[in-house]
Amino acid sequence: MMRFNLRHHISAIIIVICVMPAGNSMLISHESEIQDSLICETIDFLSFNGSLANQSVHEQVDMGPRTPGSNGSHSLRMYLLDHLRGWDLTFQNHQYKELNITNVEAVYNSGMGNIVVLMAHYDTRQLADSVLSNNESPPDGANDGASGVAALLELGRIIPELRLNHEIRLVFTDAEDQGNLDESKNVTSIPWATGSQRWVENLSQTEIDGISSLIVLDMIGDKDLDFGKTIPANNTLWDITQRLAKLMGLVESETDCDGELGEPVFDISDVNYITDDHVPPHNVGIPVMDIIDIRYGSEEVLSGHWHTENDTIDKVSADSLEKVGKLVELGLRLGMWSGSNSTSNDSNSNSSLSSNDPISDTSIENEENTYRLMIGLFVFLFILISSLAGAWVIFAEKQGEV
Repeated sequence: MMRFNLRHHISAIIIVICVMPAGNSMLISHESEIQDSLICETIDFLSFNGSLANQSVHEQVDMGPRTPGSNGSHSLRMYLLDHLRGWDLTFQNHQYKELNITNVEAVYNSGMGNIVVLMAHYDTRQLADSVLSNNESPPDGANDGASGVAALLELGRIIPELRLNHEIRLVFTDAEDQGNLDESKNVTSIPWATGSQRWVENLSQTEIDGISSLIVLDMIGDKDLDFGKTIPANNTLWDITQRLAKLMGLVESETDCDGELGEPVFDISDVNYITDDHVPPHNVGIPVMDIIDIRYGSEEVLSGHWHTENDTIDKVSADSLEKVGKLVELGLRLGMWSGSNSTSNDSNSNSSLSSNDPISDTSIENEENTYRLMIGLFVFLFILISSLAGAWVIFAEKQGEV
């Protein structure tokens, strides 16, 4: 009996010593510690379906213009309600001049913290910036409007299957695209990203502090994708995006998981300041990133099909939607979006660009040093206790007690 009890007590101590470092590494891990091999393995399990997302683009365009306060706008909100069963939906109503604005927020894992917000605008412009002199109708908004919504809905379909341990919010903003309109043509012009601004104003400081990252998806369906780095933005979110895109084969002249050279889809060395739904959240200190293809149908920035009657469903690609959707899904599966609240915002942007994040790169380095120290301490204790236990067994056997 004595031998059994002694050795089992020793085994229990050794097990505790071995398990403790693993638990602490979970608490203080950082996205940079995720190995490329794990990312590559995870890519094989991604389930975002570009064809389903593209089908949603068609269904949205079939509703007609989704301008603020219109029948099409109402139909779109009912469409969201129908496609996000199992999510907690709220409709946030606002008035700006003559426009009725309604943001839609869908929440999953409410109250679990480390909030990740995925945002897209669902409104279409009241009046196309027409390439035809006699056209005064709204654009279809197939790419500029429907593509981002479609991606969020497809992510909303698969997120419950991911068993994430943090809160997710899908935010569908109204009135992003109603700026610089000619009011002589019986339309109402309001500031860009008004819906996003109203959404931010509804947040409590506790909610703001609890948001780890906010990612805007806008104009992501072009058959010829060309994403640069938009600012203002959070540097770490873009660094993560570039890393994931590289391994997915979406960065030119960089090798993917299979050793093949990638496509020219993401290039964060191409930096542009853009006013979009990410700006109001950025201005209150939320880590943001805007994934937007600002060269839609043209090499010129914000030209081509943008805001014109040529923004039609034939310009949108299921393959493009799937590339972007899978990248966002990959970050979710690996927990990389929920840990990005630990870095500073981009110092090169022009709108409230001071560091708003509570943990700097220096503190991340300190965490890593602390982790190494803890591992060393546990190894030392393991060796010490094992040696003492062995000595005790030898002593006990010599004394005839075992």
